[in-house]
Amino acid sequence: MGFLSDDEKASFEVLLASDTATQKMVAEISDDWSTLALLSNPSAPDSDLRSRTLMLVEEPTDLSQFIESKAIAKLRENYSKPNARYLGGEGTVDISEIRDGKDKDVILRTYEQLLGILPLVNGESSAAFGDFSALQKYAIQNLSIKEQLAKWSDPLSPTEDQVAHSLQRSLLASLPSLAHFIDVARSGKTNLSEIRRIFYLCRDQLKIMRASFRDLDPQRLAEDELIRLHGTHLLHQKWTGARHSYFNSQGLASCGNFFEGPISERCVEFAEYDSNLYCLANLISSRSSNGGFKLELIKDAVPGCVLAIAHAEVKSDLDGELDILPSSHLTNLPPSLSKDACLWTLLEGSMRRGFPHHSMGELSDASFFGKQRVENHSYLWFAWPEIENTHSGAVASTEKPGQ
Repeated sequence: MGFLSDDEKASFEVLLASDTATQKMVAEISDDWSTLALLSNPSAPDSDLRSRTLMLVEEPTDLSQFIESKAIAKLRENYSKPNARYLGGEGTVDISEIRDGKDKDVILRTYEQLLGILPLVNGESSAAFGDFSALQKYAIQNLSIKEQLAKWSDPLSPTEDQVAHSLQRSLLASLPSLAHFIDVARSGKTNLSEIRRIFYLCRDQLKIMRASFRDLDPQRLAEDELIRLHGTHLLHQKWTGARHSYFNSQGLASCGNFFEGPISERCVEFAEYDSNLYCLANLISSRSSNGGFKLELIKDAVPGCVLAIAHAEVKSDLDGELDILPSSHLTNLPPSLSKDACLWTLLEGSMRRGFPHHSMGELSDASFFGKQRVENHSYLWFAWPEIENTHSGAVASTEKPGQ
């Protein structure tokens, strides 16, 4: 129902009230779901299930001050929807273009290792039902991502080089958080909520890497490029109550205002969108005063687009750091902000791919993305073209750990 237009929903509800065949179909579907529930293997709820459930019934955040701010008013005045959606490809390079052999090896080895870990944390795995032994053994024998990431990312500087962008997007967006939770799995101190997080992070990381290097896994990339609608529920289910880590700075995510409907047309576009969300989460979670941050997806506040927003209560001195990031080309950039400046540069590159008819300067001046301070909260956002709910195409689904 979430993918139907208002008119189609109304028509279906009329049929459901009066048409015998429609009523029979819905009854059969309900019976099928009931049977599936009875056949499912029982699983004890993870420790944070109650808190995640309570998050779902919280009152949405009041974003009126942010939505009515000068920055969003400027976006509203200047926004124009691109003629074509992002199809993938513009942000990719070949593995052979990586000049440093060590960097190339990190990408290839990490991708293969993550392909191996995904079936150990999916909905059919023993880890999804509380047995973490196979995951721990694999992590100990094959994975040292946290150590590799620390060596690779220090020092690191923003750049306009496309090969460096692909490297940084593969190794800075979702990988730091994934490396943290894999490290927990290696220690044997993991739980079901962390298995859930590893699954989503691993799946996202693999897609981001394929979208960054076109010859890394051509067959799966071709599947990622097929028309397949991705709904906001895919983002809501993986971010609600999610524990997020960015180079040992940990935070707890929650979802505020989330519209229901499609957000991207293809897996490759969803990977682009995911990468941007991780960039925002990394920047805001590491500065949150209480360790928590919110993600919001707002449609119709600016006609024709969706606003992705990450915000948290942030102290004024840390908020000031966020003001420095757009000036990442400055030679006196503090070393402590180098990785964050790279994240901002990655977001800029994505905006150019999402809105190719605008220059970087136009996108920045028109507030297609940016940072805003409202009272003691810092807001980071980016705009993305909306998809009409009447759009046709296959609907993406996801394997969820059995929790």
